[in-house]
Amino acid sequence: MSISRFVPVLLCATLMGASLAPRIAAAQEPGPPRSAAERDSLEQRVRMRMTQMLRTQLGMNDEQIRRFQLTNRRFERQRIGLFAQEREVRAELRGLVEGGDTASHARVGTLLDRIIQLQRQRLELQEAEQQELATFLNPVQRARLYGIEEQIRRRMDSLRDGPQGGRMDQPPMRPGGRPGPGGRRPPM
Repeated sequence: MSISRFVPVLLCATLMGASLAPRIAAAQEPGPPRSAAERDSLEQRVRMRMTQMLRTQLGMNDEQIRRFQLTNRRFERQRIGLFAQEREVRAELRGLVEGGDTASHARVGTLLDRIIQLQRQRLELQEAEQQELATFLNPVQRARLYGIEEQIRRRMDSLRDGPQGGRMDQPPMRPGGRPGPGGRRPPM
């Protein structure tokens, strides 16, 4: 597989956090692990492409790009931590539910409460990030950035879900890609 096929995904990942780019590249490319020089080169190309996109699609100037990159790095560290915690909680919850152990009802309830707490923290983090972005981006730039990030999330979900197009633990999608009743839930 060619790296150029995944540059849009890598670019998207970089927009959401530079630390994700090498992991996505490694996941998409079969074969031996990349050398540090190859990873650095790939990350540099992705950063350059991202900068170009921020200029053309969002109309950012050099100072806005610099501030965006700083803000993104700072919030990405927190986002990664929250996602890791949520992944661990969901894995434990899945194990308990699939195991059918009725004696663990209290633990299942605790884990469900924890998932909601982590989702709330993610929303608070997103709100704080939007407040910071508002200090150097105008509302239209922020709206466009938000739209791009949503597209990225959907693309990443589709890559993660694989060719079957969906996950069994999520509600079916309506025609046009809209969620069915109950909305689209993150996987357990």
